[in-house]
Amino acid sequence: MRQNILSVHGAALPVAPEPNHLVLVTPPAEDEGPEQALVEAREWLDALHTRMLEGPDEVLHHGMASLHGGLIDRRRQWSPEVWKRFCQELARKHPMRPFLHQCPFTRHAFERPRGYAGDAALIDYLYMDHAADELHAGREIYRYMHGQPSARSVRERRALLARMMDETAERRPDGRILSVACGHLREAEQSRAVAQGRLQELIAFDQDPVSLAEISRLHPGGVVRPVCGSVRALLSGKVTFSELDFVYSAGLYDYLSDSVASRLTAVFFGMLRPGGRLLVANFAVHPPETGYMEAFMDWWLTYRDEDGMRGLLAETPLEQVANVRLFRDSQDNVIYLEVTRR
Repeated sequence: MRQNILSVHGAALPVAPEPNHLVLVTPPAEDEGPEQALVEAREWLDALHTRMLEGPDEVLHHGMASLHGGLIDRRRQWSPEVWKRFCQELARKHPMRPFLHQCPFTRHAFERPRGYAGDAALIDYLYMDHAADELHAGREIYRYMHGQPSARSVRERRALLARMMDETAERRPDGRILSVACGHLREAEQSRAVAQGRLQELIAFDQDPVSLAEISRLHPGGVVRPVCGSVRALLSGKVTFSELDFVYSAGLYDYLSDSVASRLTAVFFGMLRPGGRLLVANFAVHPPETGYMEAFMDWWLTYRDEDGMRGLLAETPLEQVANVRLFRDSQDNVIYLEVTRR
């Protein structure tokens, strides 16, 4: 049964104004017209920015809650065209953006130092806590982002993958695992099986040589084998793997169209040996942080619900499937599709 998406800021904002509290203003319905909606949005951002600019920690925290809530409400009420105009014409040019970019996590996504959003260094900001390295506003904005449900989902995903690595080693002493779009492969650092060398091979596949260099530094001469390659190479068959016991992709599907994701799922499934498992993760429709990510981080994902995840099996030979399982994480933010081969 589909569950409701959790609130980004946990508790409801106060009904009446209190000292140092920012009240979330209900955004206008789109029937007021896009121009009027954007004028109102600018006034809302102006007032919020002024309040947060010199505020103490508590004001910054409540300001972030108001910002997140107001952005996701507008995203849900407006048409995609009006929302994109807001992001491109208003949010990116507003003084709120450089203020928020004092947060290293927010700034890194927007600047894309490795050429794409969601790189491994960005995800490391969610795994680790670098708040102590930042000044006042950047520190508090980063702390707020680090504590949000989607950030907790990313850390929970890491722990789940480490457990599944260990389970694979328990099932097969000669277990072979493939991680696609592996990033820095931080889950391997939490795996007992990897630390103890109880796998035959863990293939770390990624297009980013910088990420693979970090993996090589952390896992020299062990069971981890970095391989540089692209999704296109996997789809074309130029790069292939076989006889695998566990294939997974933690964040790749958040950036794939349905047609590419379905073809890739079939390719991954074909790499499994009998009894092998495939696990893919995808953020659900639409986590409360979505508005902030798109407006101020320029970070756009492909979101899916349970029906969308089932649709990823469209090109997989179902007669070879032993079991299919769909489940969400404890934050209700990430949907997992697990497929076991006969």
